[in-house]
Amino acid sequence: MRDRLRAATVARILTVATMAYAPCSLAAGTAPWLLYRDANPFVAASGLPFAPPGAAPDGWRVEAMLDASNTEVGFERSGERLTYDAEIHEARIAVTRAFGAHWLLRATLAEVNVGNGFLDGFLEDYHRTFGFSNGDRGRLDTDGHTIRYDDGNAADSIAFDRRLRALAPLLVDLAFRGTTNGHAEWMAGATLKVPTSRASPLIDDRGTDLSLWLALQSTGAQSRWPWGVRVGVMQRGNTQLLADRAHDQVPFVDTVLGYRLTPHWDAAAQLQWHAALYDSAIPLLDDAATLAISSAWHADAGWTLRAGLIEDVIPRHAQDVTFFVTLAL
Repeated sequence: MRDRLRAATVARILTVATMAYAPCSLAAGTAPWLLYRDANPFVAASGLPFAPPGAAPDGWRVEAMLDASNTEVGFERSGERLTYDAEIHEARIAVTRAFGAHWLLRATLAEVNVGNGFLDGFLEDYHRTFGFSNGDRGRLDTDGHTIRYDDGNAADSIAFDRRLRALAPLLVDLAFRGTTNGHAEWMAGATLKVPTSRASPLIDDRGTDLSLWLALQSTGAQSRWPWGVRVGVMQRGNTQLLADRAHDQVPFVDTVLGYRLTPHWDAAAQLQWHAALYDSAIPLLDDAATLAISSAWHADAGWTLRAGLIEDVIPRHAQDVTFFVTLAL
């Protein structure tokens, strides 16, 4: 019954997004932000914001993203033990509404599926071919979808060894933007995370988080190098995920740089960093940075199809690898 209700919820979101869509496109020089954040479930369960929203004045923007994140790591540090061997699939939808030239409102919601996935064999062959032993699947004696954490404190114990499908937290962004000149704009925004699921604190940590941020990005239609940068801080609510170790405030920095290969094709790199969400000696719970490399096709009709992969910049501090495809209307 719960699965049917979740499926119906996602279907309603897609229906509303489709009805709301009116053909529009962002300026060619707009920063090629990716609707993404660290896929590590100890991070993704919080309200850490996605990239800044965007839409043409008085227009709508609809974005859909499918991604598969695969990770296998094991740690034992200072009395803490963590095993993370799982593949996480996510289907996310984001709907943005622009009110006049200055105000933007965006809501994002996703369904998350945790299991053993299908990428283990491919990634194991890749790592063995190039001698990257840290990424060799099969090193951990688990069933392929196990996430366990223990530090001797029963309140912080996590023992997750089953398949799970659940709704991710709802994130709502409100932003005000203004122009600096004919080639750039600044944005000031807030992101509110609202809990949606009680299936597992690894999907939704059940805290209500608020982030404040400032961004600057290019807007010039003739720019061959679109770019963007954002800085902010997240104030965490009463999380139920490793509550005794959780930090109250988490700063973050996002940057993106694109290159227009042709009027229709671009390539882009997005670097995202955030401070540690927990007081821990485990690298995966420390500060982390991810690098997304992607390429996109911009159709004359106004839609954009983007695909690429995401890697951890600081080894073993974030998810190992994520493959994704996005569609923006």
